[in-house]
Amino acid sequence: MTQAKMPAYIRADVLLVLVHAAKRGQTVQYLSIMRACGIPRGQPPKSAEKAIGYIVGAISEWTSSKWSVFLSSIVVEKSTGYPGGGFFGSSHLPKDLRRPSSRWMDNTLSEKEKTHVHKCQADVFEWARTCKLSVAIAARGKKMRGPIA
Repeated sequence: MTQAKMPAYIRADVLLVLVHAAKRGQTVQYLSIMRACGIPRGQPPKSAEKAIGYIVGAISEWTSSKWSVFLSSIVVEKSTGYPGGGFFGSSHLPKDLRRPSSRWMDNTLSEKEKTHVHKCQADVFEWARTCKLSVAIAARGKKMRGPIA
């Protein structure tokens, strides 16, 4: 596997949480990531770059362009067990699965969308077996606030 330089806009602490979950073959809830990485809950952030959906979306766009895996597919809503509707806003998805921004807050998934999520998750778990990003991420010095539930 080739190493890729991580863009400065990627939050290393969140990426580390996602890579560790993927290596364990597990999904992780949005709220668990927010708690572990000190991302505030409740009030909308003053800028989109600080919102959890934007953060995991940026990570997914990067991993998709580098390794063809949607790492954010393992980030799920507690209530549904699936990613939020914003997952389907990625420009890297097939056109027939892309949602307009007006539907990103809709967490109801079609059977076709659920099937695609399962395929993406399987791809992520397979990729994670040989992923060497953990060491590179840890070297950036981001510290998590606590363990992932």
